[in-house]
This record gives sequence, structure tokens and C-alpha cells, in this order.
Amino acid sequence: MKEMRSNLWDAVIFDYGRVLSLPPSDADLQEFAALVGVSEPPFFEIYSQTRHDYDRGQADFRLHWQAFSEAAGIELHPEQVQRIAEMETRMWLCVDEETLSLARDIKASGLRTAILSNMPHDLLAYVRRNFEWLDEFEVKIWSCELGIVKPHPAIYRICLEALGCEPARALFFDDRPNNVEAARAIGMDAHLFESAQQARAIVERGLKRILRVADLRTSY
Repeated sequence: MKEMRSNLWDAVIFDYGRVLSLPPSDADLQEFAALVGVSEPPFFEIYSQTRHDYDRGQADFRLHWQAFSEAAGIELHPEQVQRIAEMETRMWLCVDEETLSLARDIKASGLRTAILSNMPHDLLAYVRRNFEWLDEFEVKIWSCELGIVKPHPAIYRICLEALGCEPARALFFDDRPNNVEAARAIGMDAHLFESAQQARAIVERGLKRILRVADLRTSY
């Protein structure tokens, strides 16, 4: 008889922004938009659409905000860009302690954990300097170091290879629907992250499913 695996997944993969880190508050976004000089909305939409080269590591924050200003039809002065970059970094340094606790519990249960994030070099330097807990994750994949951003399939495959994990054996949480859809397209068990509580419920349902299967096997 074929042996059944004891876990539903071999690894759980987390995005960083808005998953391991708390999302900027509405007040933060309004203040950030005001500093830039573009109202919210459409500030964050333009911000998201113009940062691909930044996240690929192919542009620094100055080039990123130049691309933003051109798309938004505004002019940004160098000293203004410096203040914007400093505030941008601060907004993404608030850790979601509940998600981090979930990741620790997952690791304690015997599963591998990883971070798969679109992140520029500027922010990554701050994150590495401030968060020793990054070392608790066995695999860390940063878009700026690969020159590839989600939702490109290659970045998911690189993460899976580093984990030694088949797609179907990986659970993935991300806050962006297109990133989740791309992960599902290559066979991963991917979920749109809504909260640490929602993610924990998904993990616990999976563990209970394994326990139920084990109980059925022992009843025969």
C-alpha cells in the first residue's frame, strides 16, 4: 500500500508587504500621497504600476520616483524625492506580529517556511538591518536580487526549487490577486491573504484534514 504523507504541505510561503508586514493605514497613504502631491486615489494605483523596474533591482528610488512623476504628470524635486523615499521605507517596516507568530508555529510543526517578495534593494537593506527574524525563514526570495517580479512564473519556480518542494505541496499567501492566480497556475495551493487569522484558519483546516485521514486509517 502506498504510504501517505503526514502533512498536507511540505512548505508554507509568505509574501512580505501586507502579509508579514502590516499594510499602511489610510492615514499613512493619505499623508504619503500628500507628500508626493497626488491624491489617493489614484495615487496608489500609479505607485503600483510604475515600480516594476524598482522591484526588479533595475532602478534606484530616484529613477522609480522619476517614472512615477512622469506617469502622474507632476514634477518632483530631489529633496522631495528623498523625503518620499524615507517615508516609503518607514511605511513597510511595521511587522504583523500575528503573521510572524503563525510562521513560527508552522515551522515548529515541522514544515519549511519561506518569503517570496517583490522588493527593491533600498527597502531590502532596511529590512535586513532591522529584522533578525528573517533568518527564521529557511528560504528568502527577493525580486531585486533575481531581476524577476511576481507574477512571473519563474520566480515561483525558483522559490520551490530552493525549498525542494513540488508546487502542489506548497501553501502560498499573497495580498495581490494576480500573484495568487499565477501561483495557482503552476499548481501551488495559493490563497489571497486577508488577515493573520484567516491564514491561520487555512493552515489549521489543513492540519485537521490530515488528522481526520490518520483517524480513518487507524480505524481499519
